[in-house]
Amino acid sequence: MNSLSLLAPAKINLFLLIQGRRPDGYHIIFTLFQKVSLWDEIVLAADPGKREVHLECPGSNLTSGPENLAYRASLLFLEETGLDLKVKIVLKKAIPTGGGLGGGSSDAAFVLRGLNELADFPLDQPVLHSLASSLGADVPFFLLEAPAAIGRDIGTELEVTSTPHRWYVLVYPGFSISTRWAYRQYVLTSRDGDTTFDADRAIDTTMWQNDLEKVVIAKNPEIGQIKAELMSLGAEAALMSGSGSTVFGAFLSKDDALRALSSLESNKGFSTFLVEAL
Repeated sequence: MNSLSLLAPAKINLFLLIQGRRPDGYHIIFTLFQKVSLWDEIVLAADPGKREVHLECPGSNLTSGPENLAYRASLLFLEETGLDLKVKIVLKKAIPTGGGLGGGSSDAAFVLRGLNELADFPLDQPVLHSLASSLGADVPFFLLEAPAAIGRDIGTELEVTSTPHRWYVLVYPGFSISTRWAYRQYVLTSRDGDTTFDADRAIDTTMWQNDLEKVVIAKNPEIGQIKAELMSLGAEAALMSGSGSTVFGAFLSKDDALRALSSLESNKGFSTFLVEAL
């Protein structure tokens, strides 16, 4: 059996600005994606045979059918290539589901990448990007080898960039946020449409903002409280990632991040993770 073991990383958004809305209803965004050292583990196998996909998610309550992005990525790959393969995926989740960390998108991208490798690269990068975009707006970012990229349009127009190394404390409050709900709640306001990326923006944490925070915090004030707690513990910046619910605090030193992590773990009982920028 041809198989691969893969590590699919989480992401955070160092900023997320909403620029407008397309005719199809999708929001136009300007964001900075950063991969971090929290991974889902994937064992992927593909062998000739009747075309089918079998997905296992041990220790998780995730669906193992077509609602799962990893499953859908496999079907899409098989449809696009016309290959008759028996695909088996064992997905061990570590990235919180519905936490704004891109776990499902990362899983889907790595399944696409892995199957393409196992099948001896029948698809080129533009086709993989197109398939990834059809699965979700965050999926193409995870196809990139680069650890950070600017995302424009719905997040699928990508420009590789570099960011300063930081440590991050991730705080998952124990509930998920629907991305669709968060964007639907957001009321567009007039904003300068310029999406020129200034590298200083990634360095200057005072420039970091997430336009979705206001609507999400209005319904889930715990997220605002976590932000305030992280700032009081010495974070340079604290921000909700994506559409939530995970909040991250940025730290220049690992020791400072560890102290904040320890305080949050002992006092709050949140799910917390110490990660670094990849």
